[in-house]
Amino acid sequence: MRVAYLIIAHNQPSHLAKLVRMINTDWAHIFIHIDKKSNIQDFRKTIEPRNGNITFLEDSQRINTYWGGFSQVKVHLNLLNAALSYHEPFDRFCLLSGADFPIKSNKVIYEQFCTPTEFLSVERRLTSSYNNAHCRFVKYLWFYDHSRVVRKLLSGKIPRRPYRQFSLYHGSEWWCLTRGCVEYVIEFVNNNDDYVSFYKRVLCSDEIFFHSIIKNSPFVSNISHDFENSTNLTAYEASNVHGCHYVDWNSKNLASYPKVLDLSDYSALVDSQALFARKFNEKSSQDLTEVLTARLLEAN
Repeated sequence: MRVAYLIIAHNQPSHLAKLVRMINTDWAHIFIHIDKKSNIQDFRKTIEPRNGNITFLEDSQRINTYWGGFSQVKVHLNLLNAALSYHEPFDRFCLLSGADFPIKSNKVIYEQFCTPTEFLSVERRLTSSYNNAHCRFVKYLWFYDHSRVVRKLLSGKIPRRPYRQFSLYHGSEWWCLTRGCVEYVIEFVNNNDDYVSFYKRVLCSDEIFFHSIIKNSPFVSNISHDFENSTNLTAYEASNVHGCHYVDWNSKNLASYPKVLDLSDYSALVDSQALFARKFNEKSSQDLTEVLTARLLEAN
């Protein structure tokens, strides 16, 4: 089995280097997209290629990315297309950020990746009948990728027509998908311009775009975390496991979310069934990163 790791990063080159060192195995190739607004040389000089299995996307494939904008989805698609066009085939495609870190050994990760599981977290349906707070992501027009501040200020104020081909779903951005699922997604994207156009004015489209396609696909039964299959929604919503990621959205009284992990989270990470965790800060998470590294190197 061969795995394509797809990493999006815009800062913390030293932490990215640590992440790459931990997941750099003989059965994986690492594709890295650096935000076009960032200096890519800051990242290149911290990462030493091993056996030529690290690829930085070229400038022509790099995108200026903005939180909440469709630019995030374009980055994901560019990474997927780079991996799919690589000279050797991959069996699984795993999306990570430069603020992630593994919490399980490469052996355990490999074993999990050999299953047919689509590691994806689907957490809610975006329809008027559900009427949850996230429905506004698709009920109004959003302009977070736009260069003009005046246009951005109109975000969330102009109602729009709903997408009617199928129901839309929202969940965690991070996923790890099988080749069959990825090929299905890419084929759907290539054959449905209306779907792609709809998302150009959706808020946080990266948390909806792939989820909605897969929820309406033959791969739906293989989704690892699907709220519609949960027998206890309260427990489902309280869990910090999203797909194959541990992400803490449940801690209280934080200045920002998700929680930036530190040494106090070590036991929760070790006990978690997740394979990776986020969010790591190269300074405040340094002690946690060091103890995880020691544990994983021993296990690997």
